[in-house]
Parts: sequence; C-alpha cells; structure tokens
Amino acid sequence: MTTPLIISPTDPIISHPDTVILDASWLYEPDPPTRDAYKEFLHGPRFPGARFWSLDDVSEPHPDGYALMLPSPERFARFAGEHGINQNSHVVVYDSEGIFSAPRTVWTFKKVTLIDGGLPRAKAEGVKLETGAPQEYKCLPLQHELLLIASRTAPLENGTVLIDARPAASYESGHIPTSLLFDFPEALLKDPAGYTYLREPEKLKKYFVERIGVEAANKVFSGESTVVNIKITGPNPL
Repeated sequence: MTTPLIISPTDPIISHPDTVILDASWLYEPDPPTRDAYKEFLHGPRFPGARFWSLDDVSEPHPDGYALMLPSPERFARFAGEHGINQNSHVVVYDSEGIFSAPRTVWTFKKVTLIDGGLPRAKAEGVKLETGAPQEYKCLPLQHELLLIASRTAPLENGTVLIDARPAASYESGHIPTSLLFDFPEALLKDPAGYTYLREPEKLKKYFVERIGVEAANKVFSGESTVVNIKITGPNPL
C-alpha cells in the first residue's frame, strides 16, 4: 500500500486493514470552554474505528509551561502503543475543523496521511460515519526513534532555513531571529460548509515561493508543527 501524504475523506486507504485512524482534534477555547474535543469524539460522528489522539496528553510537559511541546521518543512510543499503533501501521489523521490541529500529529509520524477537509468535509460529502461508543482496540508495544532537527538554541548550519508558520500577528509580536514568515492560515481555503482545506498543490507551492523565495523554499526546516509536512511544499515538488 502506498502512503500518500494527503487524501480525501472518500479514499479507500481509510478502510484498509493496516490503517489506524486518529482523530487529532484540538480546540482554541475560552475559559470556561464551550466545546470539548474528546466529548465530541465520543459522541460522534467520527470516522469508523477512529481513535482519539489527545495533543494535550501526548505533548511533553515543559518546565516553563509551554504548551503542545514535541513528546520525547519514550512518551511518543508509549502513547502510540496505547493507541494500537506499531511500525507496520499506516496512520491516517483528521480533525473536527477541516485543517487545524491534525497537521501537528501528522508531523510526528513517518508512515502517515492527512485527510484534507477532515470530519466536516466527510459530513458534507456524505461519507458513512459512526456514532456512539468508539470501537475497542488492542494496545501494542512500539519502539520509536525521533530525530530533532534543530532547537531554539541550536545553531542553523549549511544554509538551513527556519520557517515560522504561525499567523502573521504572532510572528510580528516576536519570533526567532532569521526565521521567515509562512502565514499558515493563508495556505488554507474555507468551504461554504465552514470547514478549512488546503489550497490546490500548484497554488500552495506558488504561495510558498512568493512568501519566502525560491532559494529559501529549496532548503526548509519548519519550526512550527502546524505546517502539514515539508513534503507538501518542498523541496522536491518545487
């Protein structure tokens, strides 16, 4: 089975026996919150057989209180195993907003695919979904080796380009020196049904080059995990 990076909600890969579907929904909510991503998952609708991947729980706690940090290899392996994921699994990820939090999870797996438009697109296109209690699954041991490309304090060598994929307002309020802005929300479109999805590949590549330039686009490191995956925009597709 091939492993495309992006698929539609109707792709047959979703029902393949080696596929593990993760609902990686995470919401920006006021205090007190008005929505709960996990409760929405439990109630449904959701993709049949989906398992909830909590970004809050998987993320590594940080002594300075930073949220949604990349998990350690040990923490990641434990959570993956608890979700029935092993080295042979093909992980397919979606979220409840279309394209929002799912890319953070996509970035942490190797054999992985993103459902463009996520759950709301599936609803709009009449995909068969499930409600009620989620299906049970078997926990599996997993050994995972994670490579950290760079950190906030590590020097960038060999002409590496650091991309900040937060919204422009966040970038302007403070960013890592030498980082270039790639305003991720601008890479998305909004369907009349209300969900977000990725621009067409050619337009997405064109936008990427316009924002950071061809030279930078050919050597890209993303410092913000909201970027879907560097495979979408470069260097090879350019």
